[in-house]
Amino acid sequence: MNHLAIFTLSVLTAHSVCAQMAADWPKQTHFLSTPYYFYNHQVIPTQTKVPVLDQHDPFTPQRDAMISVLLRELKEMSRRLAETNVVVENVKNELAQVKKMVKDKVGAEGSKSNDNWQDETEIKSQAELLAPTSENFTTDSDDKATLSARFCNCLQLMSVSNAIEQGLAVEKSRINALTAQFAASTAPKTIGRIPDSCADLKLLGNHRSGIYSVMGVKQVESVYCDFTKPNNDPSFEKMIGIVDTKTRRVYFHAQREANYQAENTVIPFDVLRTNEGDAMTLSGIFTAPTPGTYFFACSGISFEDDTARVDMEMKSATAPAWTKVGRGFGSDQNYETFSLQSTLKLKEGDKIRLFLVNGKIFDYEFHYTNFVGLLLDEELQ
Repeated sequence: MNHLAIFTLSVLTAHSVCAQMAADWPKQTHFLSTPYYFYNHQVIPTQTKVPVLDQHDPFTPQRDAMISVLLRELKEMSRRLAETNVVVENVKNELAQVKKMVKDKVGAEGSKSNDNWQDETEIKSQAELLAPTSENFTTDSDDKATLSARFCNCLQLMSVSNAIEQGLAVEKSRINALTAQFAASTAPKTIGRIPDSCADLKLLGNHRSGIYSVMGVKQVESVYCDFTKPNNDPSFEKMIGIVDTKTRRVYFHAQREANYQAENTVIPFDVLRTNEGDAMTLSGIFTAPTPGTYFFACSGISFEDDTARVDMEMKSATAPAWTKVGRGFGSDQNYETFSLQSTLKLKEGDKIRLFLVNGKIFDYEFHYTNFVGLLLDEELQ
């Protein structure tokens, strides 16, 4: 065999072996399956897939900031879920109390009315939806996938929580309406008199603690009633103050505009600036239109070096004579002032007047002589 034949056979043999190795190459090595390797003696390694977390990520700061916000949101949601559980429990307790009140008050008929109330088990089942989350909820994990899953789950639970809160608000409104309706239906229409205590208000169907007006001793009193306490508890009723209640307004201002010197006579007046209640007359007589406490005051000046003595007098509606309340005294010189004030308890029909005992009263258009009075407190019947 000549050299050409030997070389040709060697080339064909090598080509056949390479072709066979190329066919089996993917099963035997991790290098690329190409004959090019044998001809060029180059190793081309497989490009290994690098984990995403190990790669450089230009958005890492933003992602970390989002995770921090996510943690805060999760903690806030956890707090709100816990608060919702408390609200649910409060409404459950209130509903149970109202249902018990109905049962105690109307007996068998009250049990029939249970169909009109929301079943406690329904609220309880809603509360149980939130209980596991609020008890086992934590936000201390550093695992991003875990945080994301918890965030999505918490969003769903917050949606449920919001729906429950809205439902509870409607239920509380319904409980209040039914409570008022029940109180109105079971309360007596009247106790035969004006209520004078929190106990009377309770008999009339009031069950909401607060400030009320009741009848005191001839006046209206403001009291705080705590209907959560029994009637014999010292804090069941607390006095706040007196209510300024009047069935009518009474006050007047009378003036003179000329001299007066008729001794031992009632001082008349020329002008009534105000006369609310029509209790004062120009003749100088005031008549109490209602029992109560009144205030009166008068003033004037003497004239021509003559001493002016003016008495304020009262006459009871059941007595024939006038009695002196007090005296105003002006010295025996020109234009000396006299004045007198008094606070009196009057009955309906009692009268008040000013009486000139002696001397002269000076006056003209400047109105130096004045007589005023007003009702301070009315005694209610």
